[in-house]
Amino acid sequence: MNIKKYLENRFRGWLPEEKSLAYMHKSSKSRWRKPCWIALTLVSVVALAGFTFLGVNTYLRYSNPAMDTTTCYYEKTVNCSTASVGDIVEVNVQVYWHGYVFPEFKRDVKIVDSFPESNFILINEGNVYESSGYGGSYQLQYLLKAVKGEGISVKLTEPRLYLDNVEVSPEGTSPALKLQNFAESNMRT
Repeated sequence: MNIKKYLENRFRGWLPEEKSLAYMHKSSKSRWRKPCWIALTLVSVVALAGFTFLGVNTYLRYSNPAMDTTTCYYEKTVNCSTASVGDIVEVNVQVYWHGYVFPEFKRDVKIVDSFPESNFILINEGNVYESSGYGGSYQLQYLLKAVKGEGISVKLTEPRLYLDNVEVSPEGTSPALKLQNFAESNMRT
């Protein structure tokens, strides 16, 4: 009796038949071709791409304040619409700016409000405001004295806003101030 027949009789069906051996040599389906693994891989790739996009976007907004600013406008008012040479004019400047809420970055804020130096001189305080903050409303108030320019209308310039030494242009309108002779102002009153 040959050894194969002996083992078949001895183990009674434990040895595989010839047809089963063919299935054993066939490669099984790889793990990554199963639908659950395909879905998990796709979800992971999409999540990784989303986190990468948010991270790069946050870094760009942190490094460039102009990209981070969502709202930026100003309001500039003066205490009179006409002034004579020698009159003192009070200028109020309010600058509003805000960045994205999450994450919100603290910025060094500098507001420079220039004025026509050929017509006015700065009396007190200053026309520069500096602070550090997260956005909101910043107010600057200073006094100008009219020195020359009788009979002309002078439009005040818009303030410049610097966030971390990067200039951001606010939107708004500046008032015009009419300068007149002292004699004209007395005749009207």
